[in-house]
Amino acid sequence: MAEKELGTVVSTPDGPSPAALDFVVTSGVLHRGQFVELDYSEGTMIALVTDVIKTNRYFERADSVKEFEANGSALFEQFPTSEWEYLIAKTRPLGVFSDNLTKRATYPPSPGTKVRLAAKENLTKFLHFDTEHGLELGQVDHHDLPVKLNMSALLKKHLAILALSGAGKSYLTSVLFEELLDRKKEAGRIATIVLDPHGEYSSFAEPVLDKSKTDYSSRTKIVKAHEIQIGVPKLSVGILSGIIPGLSSPQKRDLGKIISKLRAEMKSGLGPFDLHDVLDTLNSTPEIKENTKVALGGWIVSLMELNLFGKTDSPPISDLLKSGNLTIIDLGDVINTKKKQIIVSYFAQRLFYERRRKTIPPFLLVLEEAHQFVPEKAGKDSAICRSIIRTIAREGRKFGASLCLISQRPVQLDTTALSQCNTHIILRITNPYDLKHIGESSEGLDSKSIEMITSLRVGEALLVGEATHYPLFFKVRKRKSQESRHEISLEQAAVDFERNSSEKDDETRELL
Repeated sequence: MAEKELGTVVSTPDGPSPAALDFVVTSGVLHRGQFVELDYSEGTMIALVTDVIKTNRYFERADSVKEFEANGSALFEQFPTSEWEYLIAKTRPLGVFSDNLTKRATYPPSPGTKVRLAAKENLTKFLHFDTEHGLELGQVDHHDLPVKLNMSALLKKHLAILALSGAGKSYLTSVLFEELLDRKKEAGRIATIVLDPHGEYSSFAEPVLDKSKTDYSSRTKIVKAHEIQIGVPKLSVGILSGIIPGLSSPQKRDLGKIISKLRAEMKSGLGPFDLHDVLDTLNSTPEIKENTKVALGGWIVSLMELNLFGKTDSPPISDLLKSGNLTIIDLGDVINTKKKQIIVSYFAQRLFYERRRKTIPPFLLVLEEAHQFVPEKAGKDSAICRSIIRTIAREGRKFGASLCLISQRPVQLDTTALSQCNTHIILRITNPYDLKHIGESSEGLDSKSIEMITSLRVGEALLVGEATHYPLFFKVRKRKSQESRHEISLEQAAVDFERNSSEKDDETRELL
């Protein structure tokens, strides 16, 4: 069924052209961000409305309006101004749709061509929605059409979620987790692991008291940072050199000999070893130069002080990932930045290594506050995990290792890693430096779409990249899981604090 006509293509000094066309709106209501369609010589052209302008010839000259009003008369009282008011819609042609195939527009449509609101069935096919097994993140703005994205198209070549604080990126990420957790076995399920610096997603692991919410606690595992132990026998020289960026080639060689010697002893029955054993072996190996012993010893002692390394992994990597489940590494109780970096680096390297060996299921690694862990300009000693995140970004798609980078400061996020994320979901951002950085790293994002990002409201997002191939504005759907305790209002936090303080005072008085 054809959609109702909205207007007619008009001729302007710049168009219509394959890159831009304007039409006058003759009926209905039109909004910026909507999709329209029109008949084209090679099929149906789909275009995105980038702006809607209301104009009136009686009010075109400011000096005339001012002079007329200054004499005590109103234009609308003397002239039929309402009859000359009309809407002009500016659009960006996205492509031509014909027989389920899409291609670029290379020839302008004719002035006088009728424009319609894009039909739902055409839009579904044009945006490559997966209506059967897609991940439903929300609804297409002003179209009442579910945004159901193919999982491979969205995640295989990596995803970036970018927004300023409070714009709804954690809410959107929670909706993504719900879709992955609800996914049926026959549709293909992956494991999800999130490195969470502030414990924002811990509510997924908590039993639900509100019966209107979905309980995901049986499919969610939470690991507190203070419970993590990294098994030293699992550390290769490559991993250690990432943790200790200043190692020279001779130092790496000597450290490798010590690790190999201790592993050989472990296999012969002496059992696993820790950093104390590495330090003792270092000091008792006569062929290693004294200055090397001093340098390596200092680094090993600094690692021991983190209370992060033991004889075995705890928990084991293999226990963390299960298809269709969510694992949260809660880093909220760690203050030491280097310790956080080491945890992220180690988990990323081990996950990528095990996935290449196919000992764990395909996974999505979600990195919150990614600009802290994969910074653009920091030195190696302050960006321990940058190298492995870049590697996963470049090579992960070949092995079923997907990456999701979440950041509120895109300008501080490593350009190499961000550019490898072939799909970006962008919520409201106003910082001009962040917008410039996004524009440089997001393919298919034009200046008009960048302008529209600043006017997005909380819960509205722009999707660009591999998942749909074309810019898509949508409203994030309502979440089914219980909200994070971090999402309460400032007023509610104040009320809760005073209530708890009052209860403690009452208990103290009763005790006395």
